[in-house]
Amino acid sequence: MKFIIFPTRNELERHAKEIPEIDPSAVLAMLRIGQAQEEIRASISDVLERQYNLSEGKLRVMIVLHQSPQGIAPSVLAAKTGVTRATISVMIRRMVRNGEAVSVSDDKDKRGKKITLTPQGREFMDRILPAHYARISKKMGTLTEAEQQELIRLLEKLGNS
Repeated sequence: MKFIIFPTRNELERHAKEIPEIDPSAVLAMLRIGQAQEEIRASISDVLERQYNLSEGKLRVMIVLHQSPQGIAPSVLAAKTGVTRATISVMIRRMVRNGEAVSVSDDKDKRGKKITLTPQGREFMDRILPAHYARISKKMGTLTEAEQQELIRLLEKLGNS
């Protein structure tokens, strides 16, 4: 569902008279970034939700696990995927229950645990990731290579500010 609710430049300029730190162009640019993110998410990630009942959060967790065949501590998994430890615990329990992941003792720290994908979980990711990356590539194909690199540079600059 697409919706566009942006303040007008005139409205922002009126606010800027009261609060000079308001930059109308910056506000409009940030709102457009948010709108584009929603549109991109809908065209890419919603496919995984519809076809595989796979949320963005679970996809992020499964990608990190897919990239960590040796296993990964739940706390590190939480940090890498941007969720709380409590949330990752619930996600891990569900994935273990569904046969997608397994929790094993850490060889170096017997008190610790490592999470790994099961063969079933790994096969699932091997099956869905190529099509997922193809959808991303198609969406980004509207930009030239130079535009993609510039977008990456600008988003990194914005994210590090």
